Amino acid sequence: MSSKSIMTEHITLSATSKLLGVTVRSLRKWSDEGKLRTIRTEGGHRRVALSEIRRLQGIEQKERTVTLAYCRCSTHKQEENLERQVGRVLEHCTKQGWQTELFKEIGSGLNDNRAQFKRLLTRAADDDVARVVVEFKDRLARFGFETFVIYCRNLGVDVVVLEDAAPKEFEQEFADDIISLVASYSGRMYGRRGGRKKKVTTSA
Repeated sequence: MSSKSIMTEHITLSATSKLLGVTVRSLRKWSDEGKLRTIRTEGGHRRVALSEIRRLQGIEQKERTVTLAYCRCSTHKQEENLERQVGRVLEHCTKQGWQTELFKEIGSGLNDNRAQFKRLLTRAADDDVARVVVEFKDRLARFGFETFVIYCRNLGVDVVVLEDAAPKEFEQEFADDIISLVASYSGRMYGRRGGRKKKVTTSA
């Protein structure tokens, strides 16, 4: 199983300039003089680690050692699949030597009010968290995954997805989620209409 980092803890000189309030030209000079530690991309562009920016800002950082593993399936019928998912994710984390906290639950990926998902969002804000790991993007959320990545990036937390493409069974799960969502809203609409009082008319 090969992991893929969706984001990195390194940002451009332009973004660094905005955070530190200095010009890009000054940052290049600092880098050349060794005052600013940078890395080079394959294209030769400089990137600055968020930890380096925090160092320059004089902010002491607690060592980030905790990995948050999130696993999810949509229905109780898929619990066996959920346990296999948990096994694969924890196996990967163990091989990497990561200290891991597991968040797992049963619930639709279209529902952002999931209890464990909300716990994950809160826990990710702690300064000892290094990364969030999921097997597939849609295990975390059907929509809004990139928003989650931006949220984590602003916290200095990495997001790791172990596999690019979800298996076909997850496509069926997605279809089931959509059907359940439509049925739920239809029931609400029908309930509202059914609850309205009918106007009674009498004939003379």
